[in-house]
Amino acid sequence: MWTKWISGILHPLLMPLVTLVLVFGMDPYLQSLPEVFVYMGVVVLVNTLAPAVSIFVLYRRGLLSDLDIRNRKERSLPFFLVLAYFIMTYVLLVTSPSIFIPLIYLDMWMGLMVSIGLALAVTRRFKISMHMLGQGGTLGTIMGVQAVNGAPMWELNAVLIFLAGWVGFARIKMGVHRHIEVYTGYLLGFIICFASVWGGWGG
Repeated sequence: MWTKWISGILHPLLMPLVTLVLVFGMDPYLQSLPEVFVYMGVVVLVNTLAPAVSIFVLYRRGLLSDLDIRNRKERSLPFFLVLAYFIMTYVLLVTSPSIFIPLIYLDMWMGLMVSIGLALAVTRRFKISMHMLGQGGTLGTIMGVQAVNGAPMWELNAVLIFLAGWVGFARIKMGVHRHIEVYTGYLLGFIICFASVWGGWGG
């Protein structure tokens, strides 16, 4: 079913990697530091695989009813694990003496951590959509970079909004989320990640 395909392809754990590639492709300064991009690519890939494996292990051990984590009461532990991975990575990025990490990457990572932390707090009472949090976070980061560089890319933004609309529709169609949960996730991800990049929270 197409809803499962689009939910899988644009999974929230994959969106940081997608965002990293887009940010690199639109920022000339970052393109002059390809070795940093490769390093960040490895870091983000690890932070995609490690949480995915951890969530699968929780599922296999019966701590999660399904991999979509439809039960709101089961969401706190996997959210906490993802946040823990991201925090450890941020500490590694800011303390590593072996490579210089541009501020834009740190801002991006800070936005991810803050948005996931807020989602973790909210999910105790409200089943916010993590798929849409990831979609909003990607658009927020991309538009934040555009604002900092003074170079808007409306076509790219339109594509990202279109894709997010399909993801949101898919989550509602699957019965995983209500409309309000989809809209809230998208807005939270966008606002936090845009503010992080535009305001330079990572530094």
